Amino acid sequence: MSGSKKITVMTSEEMQAAIARGEDRTDWERVRREARKDPHAVKWNRKIGELIARKRGRPVVGETKTAISLRIPVSVVERWKATGPGWQTRMVARLSRSVK
Repeated sequence: MSGSKKITVMTSEEMQAAIARGEDRTDWERVRREARKDPHAVKWNRKIGELIARKRGRPVVGETKTAISLRIPVSVVERWKATGPGWQTRMVARLSRSVK
């Protein structure tokens, strides 16, 4: 391994004593102070939280849909496909009009 890195090894007792003295290896209070100084931190933290909470996939627009398995004659499917891109959407629109 190249470079020299100092590794500090502590026993469990030494670590507990250091923590009791407030000398842990992280300085979260400093991180919080720095974050409070940044006027945009709250906004960005909220946006990051929203991104994490957002569900994957496309957002649902209109009525929700369900996937089904349907046996249709090949000639019917070929005829719809021959109408070009968007044939499934047009097929659903036609079916929707027929049940109203």
